[in-house]
Amino acid sequence: MIDFKKALNLGVVLLLGIAAILFVFNLLTPKPCRKPLTYRIVQVDGRFGLTHSDLAMAARKAAAVWEKPLSRELFREDPRGTIEISLVYDYRQESAEKLKQINSRMAGTQGTLESMKMRYDSMKSEFERNRASLDSDLHAYNSRINAFNAEIESWNRQGGAPETHRSRLAAEKNALAATGESLRIRQDETKRMADELNSMMLGVNEIIGRQNQDVGHYRDVGSRLGGEFQEGYYKNKEGKQSITIYHYDNEIRLVRLLTHEFGHALGLDHSNNPDAIMYRLNRFDTAELTADDIAALKSRCIGK
Repeated sequence: MIDFKKALNLGVVLLLGIAAILFVFNLLTPKPCRKPLTYRIVQVDGRFGLTHSDLAMAARKAAAVWEKPLSRELFREDPRGTIEISLVYDYRQESAEKLKQINSRMAGTQGTLESMKMRYDSMKSEFERNRASLDSDLHAYNSRINAFNAEIESWNRQGGAPETHRSRLAAEKNALAATGESLRIRQDETKRMADELNSMMLGVNEIIGRQNQDVGHYRDVGSRLGGEFQEGYYKNKEGKQSITIYHYDNEIRLVRLLTHEFGHALGLDHSNNPDAIMYRLNRFDTAELTADDIAALKSRCIGK
């Protein structure tokens, strides 16, 4: 026969035992945000142009972003810190720097190209006006020459021009000679402008060719990076924590990136808010928490 009283007492003892075990486990389990997470700088690749002190300063600024809403120390730099921070130079930073150089060169080339095009268009318009005027004046000049020669031939068939016409014909001959010389000078100038226009067009085509090469190079380098790439990474494996930064554009974006990875160290997941620090992409040149970031932080830390 079952002794219900004895079974009940045994059940109470088991429950108390489980409660005691859970209590001890709770005491031994580290509480989020109760104690500062320690970190240390372990590697700074000189190709970034940053010193150990520069990265340490950026890390302190990133830590302060999370600490401000709680008015609580959440991170502490320590020579024996648990989180190891490294700045690793690889294809990501190298490719990004190459893209920046190509962009700068393309912008300069584009400026030169636009300037040359404007000069070319202006000179071409002037050339076309001058050539049209020259063609018109040459036509008029040739008409005068033909008329003058016809009159001379007519008088020659009659035994020569009378004295009353000789002075007029001599004056017309001198005027035609002066006009002819002026037209030859204008023809030379028009030819010089045409040669210069041709040279400018060769220059424009050469710049366009270089631009096309740069565009091809830009695409090649860009395809190496891909549409999205990992700028930084927080890793927690077998009790070892690390933050590795692979790429950044400027100091503010470096601070934002470290802030994001520190968020993961606190146990925060990615946010769906594109403006948030904890969004999966580093999209902005600011390191300010959004309401979503603060809500996630307080949910993780307050009351625990």
